[in-house]
Amino acid sequence: MRQLTMILLCGLFAMAVPIRARRIVKNPDALGCLNVTGGELRVREVMFADTATTVRFTIDYPAGHSFRISDTCYLLDEKDRRYPLRSAEGLSVNTWVISPDSVTTDFTLHFEPLPRRTRVFDFIEYDGQGAFMVLGIHDRRHKLRLPTMDELARANAYAVPADWFTTDSVTLCGRIEDYTARADMPTAFEGYCNNAFSKEDMAMVTDIQPDGTFVKRWKVDYPMWQAFRLDKALPGMAWLNIYVRPGDTINVTLSRGDDGQYRCIYHDGSCQEVKRWLSSDLLFSGIASRMYDFKGTPGEAGALAEKLWRLILYRLTVAARNGFTPMEMQLAMADAQVNFATNVMDYALNKMFLMGSESTAIDSLERDTLTGTEFYARLLSRIDFDNPLLTASNSFDVLLNRMQYAWPVVAAIQKQVSRVISGDEKEFSDNEKAELDIRYATLRAMMGEQENSLVAQLCNYQSMLGSYSLWREMGGDSVLPYCLESFTHEAVRRQAEDYHAYRQSYTEPATPLPEGQPAELIRSLLARYPGRYLLIDFWGMGCGPCRSTIQSSKELRAEVAKRDDVKLVFIAGEETAEGSEAYHNYVKEWLAGEETICISNTEFSRLQEYFRFNGIPHYETITPDGRRVNEEYRMGGFYNFDFDMERLKKAFD
Repeated sequence: MRQLTMILLCGLFAMAVPIRARRIVKNPDALGCLNVTGGELRVREVMFADTATTVRFTIDYPAGHSFRISDTCYLLDEKDRRYPLRSAEGLSVNTWVISPDSVTTDFTLHFEPLPRRTRVFDFIEYDGQGAFMVLGIHDRRHKLRLPTMDELARANAYAVPADWFTTDSVTLCGRIEDYTARADMPTAFEGYCNNAFSKEDMAMVTDIQPDGTFVKRWKVDYPMWQAFRLDKALPGMAWLNIYVRPGDTINVTLSRGDDGQYRCIYHDGSCQEVKRWLSSDLLFSGIASRMYDFKGTPGEAGALAEKLWRLILYRLTVAARNGFTPMEMQLAMADAQVNFATNVMDYALNKMFLMGSESTAIDSLERDTLTGTEFYARLLSRIDFDNPLLTASNSFDVLLNRMQYAWPVVAAIQKQVSRVISGDEKEFSDNEKAELDIRYATLRAMMGEQENSLVAQLCNYQSMLGSYSLWREMGGDSVLPYCLESFTHEAVRRQAEDYHAYRQSYTEPATPLPEGQPAELIRSLLARYPGRYLLIDFWGMGCGPCRSTIQSSKELRAEVAKRDDVKLVFIAGEETAEGSEAYHNYVKEWLAGEETICISNTEFSRLQEYFRFNGIPHYETITPDGRRVNEEYRMGGFYNFDFDMERLKKAFD
């Protein structure tokens, strides 16, 4: 009897061990899913055991589309320890899976065992851009406590340098290890200097010498994150990310590791102070971009934004535990705020365009919401729009554009224009001053601010750059002083005064072409069409407005072609100078018989740098004697052509 009892007890003990060794979390919560375009990756269940951690997934993916799960996927715990994949059920890793008509696929992955008391962890498919991710997976019965932005700021006190806004040059120099000039290696870096004080972002091309060395020098007005794209990606490295501060000399080595992958080593300069920030992908742009494609109501968008804000805070805790210095934490926090605010604005931008193509009864209510200020204030009041560190984000130029042309701002100014048309306002200067005031008031309401923040002042600064020629032409001499008076931020006011002095220095309607290789192309065109002005249209196949303008102006251009005093030239950038089949078909249909030039994208970027423009379509006017017409008289396209041409000629009489 005693023996039987012992056997039963041993059996019960044997059954109890696996039960105690397991912890099951059903329907866990997650802070967010990333990079599952058009779908959603969810965790149905997590089983913690001594032998493995098992995660049951459901992916909703568009029917007929393919996806795959890499065998390099892993779980990441709160201490940044990795737990690699062991096996899979329901699909084969590294194999494309076609999503069924039901759009739902269930599968299970087994990983090396996480500690059973793990509070929160991430699923990451692989290290690199575009990987499927589910972040912040945790038991929904236990609320995940995240620090607020204010708490993070207090824990990482950092004083913005008094000389943050300083104009000076920076120099980037470096080399690529094991570089050989062959077809599959990059020959240049390409990037943009996104400067809030410039009318256009400056394109930059940095040539790589045959020995792998490179040097680039340019001007900046404040510290900023710069990203250079390699025209052909080095293994493991498609972008060179640097942090520049006025007066810096930055030395880097693009070093090839034993695995054949390239990495950037920062030797000195400001990059060394923020190397963790530069090298860690905190995913802020990917997180916030979920707002970009969201098509729900403003109320639903607000709820999504709140969820994404928590995910952003979660990623900032990752930065903190990865040893970010206070300076790096503050820069990361500013970058997070810029990306969040930008994508709130992008949601509204896209939603309004969508409603413009679909007229329904509910659209009018949503339109009123998106042209009012309350929707934005609820979400944007958490952003410190007066923080100079926002300008360091490589997304700041996009935020500035979205705020400057926000729907509430546009709607408010349109009301002002309607009053002008109805005769309520008469003086040009008064109208322009009213628009400045309206923009400030609307931005304050959207931002939840009492005063005109740095970002609000930069919005009106950019408007000043765009309106300067009109103010002068229309005799609005009192508008500029009124605008300058509104710039209470010293750096904004100083830049505005410098721009005014620069524009006043125009004593001739045209200036000599700058030196440089692109000048040879312009001179060759002048030699081909002697005695004519050149109107150059810089365009591209990927630019919708470019193609729209070309197609709608075909008849106008046919009339221009009869003139003997001007020649239209169309320059486009393609992957290669030979051009794609799509390019040649388009030219044949819409630009047949006209002067078209196709160059490589890198050479197109050189022309952008040479003429200092970013957006396309862009137009340049060249005089018969080879001078570049100044902004004051430059032709802006094909409409009102005769008027613009006569005005241009009159300037040279």
